[in-house]
Amino acid sequence: MAISRSKWDSFIKCPLCFYLLEKHQIKPPGTPGHPINSRVDALLKEEFDELRAKGEPHPIFKEYELNFIPYNGLDPETLKKYRFNRVGVRARSKKTDIEIFGALDDLWLNKDTDEIVVLDYKATSNKKLEEYTSSDKHYHKSYLRQLDFYAYLLKLNDFKVHDTGYWLICNAQDESQKTFNKKVNFKTTLLSYKLKTDYIEDSLVDLKNCLESEKMPNSGDDCDNCRWYNEKKNKEN
Repeated sequence: MAISRSKWDSFIKCPLCFYLLEKHQIKPPGTPGHPINSRVDALLKEEFDELRAKGEPHPIFKEYELNFIPYNGLDPETLKKYRFNRVGVRARSKKTDIEIFGALDDLWLNKDTDEIVVLDYKATSNKKLEEYTSSDKHYHKSYLRQLDFYAYLLKLNDFKVHDTGYWLICNAQDESQKTFNKKVNFKTTLLSYKLKTDYIEDSLVDLKNCLESEKMPNSGDDCDNCRWYNEKKNKEN
């Protein structure tokens, strides 16, 4: 059995929706893609790859006084594989027979500690950026789990992982830009997060038990799909 980072996260968010999809192929309502975000991701990868080839730090590292560089300990094909959604970084769970995998945006190197730095790119447009680590929004909680999962995958692959992960946030809120003129200016910010991986194995045990059970699990507290369905059912009754 192979479980992607996104499937694992969908189980954490709502065991019921996960169960219905994986056991009965009942899909939740779809959501639109984010092509602009994907384009920002692609451009950032190109930008960091150019610096990786030169062994040079990105300007944002200097801005935040971090002795980082893009990690260049992987050959280009391996990095490409780690970034590809259907392949990604793969490892075997220690407590189950589940193979877990996830696609990274990039890897950085902390030169002070010789550790891998886990990160994810985020593109947004908000007048006031929220602190993901203290936010109650379910999608911000998912951002935290995303970095945790990547860190755990790398640990299982014998990488020495720095205990702090980062989001590189590109925010399309530049007050100095007054007209479109065929471009959008982004402000870049680094947001840090103390990684947590000790809960992941137990969650995979729960995930496996869920799939092997004939009893449908409860829905998640933050599941908008189940909340909508239950409210609709209550009104009909």
